[in-house]
Amino acid sequence: MRYLLLREGRRMSRGSAVVRGLGIAFIVALLPLGGWLVATRFGTQPIEVDNRFDAIYRTLYWALVALQVLMRISAMSATIGVIAAEERQQTWDTLKITTEGALLTMKARWAAAFYRLLPVLIILTLARVLFILIALYDLTTFQGKYIDILLGGTVPLGEPHLSKDLAESVGVTAGVIIAALGMTAALIAPFTALAFDAAIGLLVGTAARSRFAGILGQLGLVLARLIITGWALWVGASALSLSPFSSVGFVLGSAPSVSLSGWLGAFFGVAEGDLGLTMLHFPYVGRMWADYDYGVFIGVAFLGYVLLQAALANAIVGMAARRAARPERL
Repeated sequence: MRYLLLREGRRMSRGSAVVRGLGIAFIVALLPLGGWLVATRFGTQPIEVDNRFDAIYRTLYWALVALQVLMRISAMSATIGVIAAEERQQTWDTLKITTEGALLTMKARWAAAFYRLLPVLIILTLARVLFILIALYDLTTFQGKYIDILLGGTVPLGEPHLSKDLAESVGVTAGVIIAALGMTAALIAPFTALAFDAAIGLLVGTAARSRFAGILGQLGLVLARLIITGWALWVGASALSLSPFSSVGFVLGSAPSVSLSGWLGAFFGVAEGDLGLTMLHFPYVGRMWADYDYGVFIGVAFLGYVLLQAALANAIVGMAARRAARPERL
């Protein structure tokens, strides 16, 4: 890791570092402006919100989604040319014959993607912390009964099964825990998404040795990422009745029930669309909980998804290292 970072540091002059810093600052400055333009339809309509804090979420949402997509594409692009880069440096053969040299090279390149994209991760994390603080403030509204209102009529936490007082106490406690799990998943989702996409780039890079093959593989990954994210956002918006152009049943195809298709659509939108930003906005969370049976567990499923994504990323890195260390790649 030290070798890789020092080598890249030597390549980057002081002027390049300044330009990179100015570029990041420019992007940060454009985030609120771009989000405001989208939220207001280029200034033609006011932002429809219930309180002044909701305007912050609406303003930053699409800007953060765009930044997340750029981060994931950059993660794949940063790792797809690992073997080709080492071959150009004439170090690959030496690394390969060293004990676990291929694995260490892959892991170092994989981890280096986090260092390269650290400013983006910081921005995404700070935005999520801000949304969490706003959500916690929302919980204090309605004399502290906001969570009770969200849970009212939901399945199964909104249906009293025992005595009324006990059911309300258990339901509110479970609702708070579930909301906290969803927020936790939203906080770590950018990190696991970056890790997974960087690992996919490594795996594809083991099959793309030539420069031309690497470019084709990179274009394919970028196109796949844009399609998956766009589809997830479309399906998620349909599940929350935010899109007038499609229905969940049409997007997902035939399903056993509209409720199940909607549940899956909302989960897909959260997991692969906006990486959990929806879980940090209680008006949208309330829709998921109320519109679909067991919708309260979408946040729990999302947390399981990001943990599985992290485990798969680590396994994919090992798989890429084994493929790269095969004798036929000498």
